[in-house]
Amino acid sequence: MLFLLLFAGLPLFAQTATEFNDKDKKKLGDIAQRPEVIHRIQEAWDARRRADMEFAFNVNQSTRLGELSVAELATFRQNFGELYNNPILVRYVNSLGQRIVPQGSPNLYSFRLLLDPVPRAEALSTGTIYISTGLVSMLDSEAQLAYVLGHEIAHVEKKHTYNTIRNEILEEEFDREKQADVVKKKAIFGAVSALGGAAIGGAVGGYSGALIGGGLGAVGGIAGGLLFRNKFQPTEWSTVYEDEADDAGLKYMLEQNYDAREIPRMYARLDNLVGRDSRVGLGFIGKPERTRERQAAITRLITSAYKADLEARAKKGLVSSGPEFQLLMSALKRDNGVIALDYDLYDEARDDLDQAVKLRSNDPRAHYYLGQVMIATGRTPEEKQQAMGEFLQAIQYDADRGAYAEPHLEEALFQISQSDPALQDQVKKELKTYVALYQRQHGGQLPGNMYIIYDYFLLIGDKSWYMPPASVITTKNVDSLNVTQANVTAASAAEVVARATGSSDGGRAATTTTSEPAKAAAKPAVKKTSTPAPAPH
Repeated sequence: MLFLLLFAGLPLFAQTATEFNDKDKKKLGDIAQRPEVIHRIQEAWDARRRADMEFAFNVNQSTRLGELSVAELATFRQNFGELYNNPILVRYVNSLGQRIVPQGSPNLYSFRLLLDPVPRAEALSTGTIYISTGLVSMLDSEAQLAYVLGHEIAHVEKKHTYNTIRNEILEEEFDREKQADVVKKKAIFGAVSALGGAAIGGAVGGYSGALIGGGLGAVGGIAGGLLFRNKFQPTEWSTVYEDEADDAGLKYMLEQNYDAREIPRMYARLDNLVGRDSRVGLGFIGKPERTRERQAAITRLITSAYKADLEARAKKGLVSSGPEFQLLMSALKRDNGVIALDYDLYDEARDDLDQAVKLRSNDPRAHYYLGQVMIATGRTPEEKQQAMGEFLQAIQYDADRGAYAEPHLEEALFQISQSDPALQDQVKKELKTYVALYQRQHGGQLPGNMYIIYDYFLLIGDKSWYMPPASVITTKNVDSLNVTQANVTAASAAEVVARATGSSDGGRAATTTTSEPAKAAAKPAVKKTSTPAPAPH
């Protein structure tokens, strides 16, 4: 009975190819009851949870990436990734995840978004679940997102990490005893020929050594390598555990009335994206053939085990996506498209940014980066013209705020490429607007490519235009001054551009750009008052 209780419901050794007969299973049950083995399993489990806790701590430090040097930042992101800094979206995903957690679960969960174009999802033993923007951006509905979160929840609910550790240790102990038995038998039956004995011992010892080495490698990594978990090496679950998580994830989402028929569509889309760029398959998707197997398995569940429940719920109304999903996805697809562009994942970047502008057409950042993808990959004059159209859209939608300088530089470059003397004044205006907007965003500092900007002025025959850097005023080693804060209203975008370009009313730039001249940025908005001399003693 104890043996049955110990192993009931557990896919024992599902993560290995080892097959056990009834005698072996009885022996494993005996090993599992030994205090020293129970203690060893607990120690390994505790080590894994400590490692996951340390990993979560390091990931959460990504909110302080601004404090790191360039080299430190690169190393950090390589090993731990970066949290996505969009509180509304993070809370949305966390809220959805909490709804999917099965009722009565003793586990606490936290769902976090990583800014990473590779589709990844990872469940830590501590209940933290990470999902990348790359994966979320590939989903077409809230129901699909509910399934992915449910799948990761299932890994924790079904104790897959614990079972993996436990099974590896039990198999290692079992193999060690089996090897000892072989040695004992060899001592007893010493009449065995030297050649035959060597062959038998080599075969058994080699098999045993491989198992022990594999077990030690996996368990030893818990206390070592997993402390330095690499974000590009997600947990590789066994087929049995993945199938169990797929089944449970489907069940969890269906309990919240999400349409499970969305799952096969999700796998079909992921398979298509991997076919276009195999780098997309580095994370959650894994091997393409495995993705298709999972799609087929889910389809069987929907049409058999869950068919009656699904049909009954469908009559009352199943949820595919709420109105919040599409609105939030516009920002996530934009930001994932930007990071995908940084990784040269051009297909993903273009797809995400194109969808972002369709979902929210007045987003200047999305238009600008879509133009950047087209400039980087465009081969024909028509594609380059289309990119210019995106830059002009970015300028138009940013006219009142004036937060983006770069589209103005892109417009100037395009106009220069036309070699039309009639465009020279407009080129100057766009270049000046670019510098002014950059200064406005960077406390008066000039762009790092300022010498190139002067080159562009030379190309259009202007040898004299010059923008001085903002003055630096220090109060080191001098007495502090009494100052009075003046009531200063920030200049509007049109006013800033008008001053920067020298136009009286802002002209065209007033409707398309925003900037602030260096003088305004450098001049402090304070009024000095004299400090009276100290009274004589």
